[in-house]
Parts: sequence; structure tokens; C-alpha cells
Amino acid sequence: MIEPSALIRWAEYNRRKWKCNAELLRFQPPKSEDLYCDCMLFSKHGRFYFPPQNPYHPVLFHSTPTSKLYRTNKQWHEVAELMIDHLTKLRGHVSITLPPDITDIRPFTWRGFLAEIRYTYILSLPYSINLADKAIRNKIKKAHANGYHSQPTDNMEHVYQCLIETEKRKGFNHQISVADLELAREILGEDRFRCYICYSESGEPVSANVTLLLDADRAIGWVAGTKTAHLSNGVVQQLQLLELEDLASQGIKSFDFCGANIASISESKAGWGGALKPYYVVRKPVFKDILRSGRDWLKFGQRPSGSSDP
Repeated sequence: MIEPSALIRWAEYNRRKWKCNAELLRFQPPKSEDLYCDCMLFSKHGRFYFPPQNPYHPVLFHSTPTSKLYRTNKQWHEVAELMIDHLTKLRGHVSITLPPDITDIRPFTWRGFLAEIRYTYILSLPYSINLADKAIRNKIKKAHANGYHSQPTDNMEHVYQCLIETEKRKGFNHQISVADLELAREILGEDRFRCYICYSESGEPVSANVTLLLDADRAIGWVAGTKTAHLSNGVVQQLQLLELEDLASQGIKSFDFCGANIASISESKAGWGGALKPYYVVRKPVFKDILRSGRDWLKFGQRPSGSSDP
């Protein structure tokens, strides 16, 4: 379950890092104390905004105690309608990335929202390395044989060195500085902002993972980076295993790789043996979508010339 205190800290980080507004809203039917949905939304200059490096919009659905699935479904629809009413009034490009535990998006599509399906891998913790494919196990052995070792860290400069080299190699920008990493750690605390690093035998930082723990029992892989010269030596795999073991020792029940939508990235994550889970992005249509729908109707909705009813 998402912890409000952790969300409040995450909201503060986003306010300070991205200079935006962050608001934790509760959508609750009248006279329903135990039924509600909490959702964190962001805005900037009076318009909807989703800050970079946010994995999902935090959404917590709390139903009343019941063993009847139809009641739970009905309750979700009730609070989802309230959320949608709010979203339709917002200015800007309104697009909500729902976490994997929100699986019923029909209330959104029934109201005209467009939906896109994405995927992620989720591992149950504690983790057994026997679930991983042989290639991953062999790479971990290679890293051990070459003197690499992995550990939790509070050295944000070392983390940043690994992130920046991945950016250069792949041609993108995390938009995260050393100061940003230190700010996140200061606000969230070590219990909710976990950093891990792999060192070479000589003590050089060569690979880093940063994980968010906004839930009481689920970790989300936030950002990661590895130096090119060490990429083929099993350092990524050794570091990932150490992280999973450490999170399990803290009582965390699952790890979300946070995305498996690019073929090469999906392949590297699939080898760990996690469950493939869908998650959804729902967005309010804009004028371009309406025009596109009209063009599609004209293209596909008309009968070819000379056709007739059967």
C-alpha cells in the first residue's frame, strides 16, 4: 500500500527539483468514509504537468471491506468517475500513467479517454537466483571472478559518474544532477531512497542503481547507469542481485523494473524471471485526436465503390 508520508516527501522533491505544484487529492463519494481514491497530480503555470523521471502517477484505491468482487469493481468505478470529472476540467495535455495495480481502465475509456498499454516486469521478494536464466548467472560469476563487489552507498558523486556515462553512450539525459540525487536522498531519507553501486577491484565505481520505495512493500527501479568499459563484465547483474537481496532483507515484497517497452531493455529484464505486468496510460483526447479519428473513419469506414449490401 502506498504510504502517504512517503508520497508527501516525493511531492516535495518534485516541487523543488522541477519547480512545479504537486497535490495529493482524495476522490471520495459522499458519506463513504472507507471508500476513496488518493491520486497525486502535478501542475505548472496552471496547466497539467507530469515531471520527468516519475515512473507512475501515485494512485491508491481503498475499497470498503468486502469479499464480493462485483462490489469492489463498482466501488472503483465510483471513485474513478470522480477522478475523471476532475481530470476533464484540467488545462493542458492531461495524461495519467496508472500504476500496474490499477487494471480496470474502462471508466476512462467510457468517458472518451484514449488508452495505451505498456509493460513492466515485477519480481517477488525474497528472490532466488535460480529463477534467472543461465546467462545472468554466468555473468554474476564473471563479475565475482574479476574482483567486482557491490554494496549500498550514500556517495551520490559515484552514482552520478555511472549515470552520466550511460547517458553519453545511449544519447539521452536523465536530467538528474549530483545535487538532485543528494536532494532526493535528503527529502526521502535512506529508507525510501536506496542507492547501490558496484566497484571494480581497484575501487572505481562502475555501475549504479537507484530505487524508490514509495510503497510499504514494493520497490521501483528508478534510474541506473554503467560505465561502458565494464558493461560486459557482469557488473550490472551482480549489482542487481545485491540490490534484490538487500531490499528483501528490509522486508520489501516485490521489485518493479519500471518498464519493459523497448526490445533490448525488455530482453535484459526478462532474464530475471519476473512476471510481465501491463500498466496503462490514459489521456484526455485533444483536437488532433478528433481530427485523426475523422480521417480514420473516412479511410476505413466507407465502403469501396460498387459494394452493396448482402
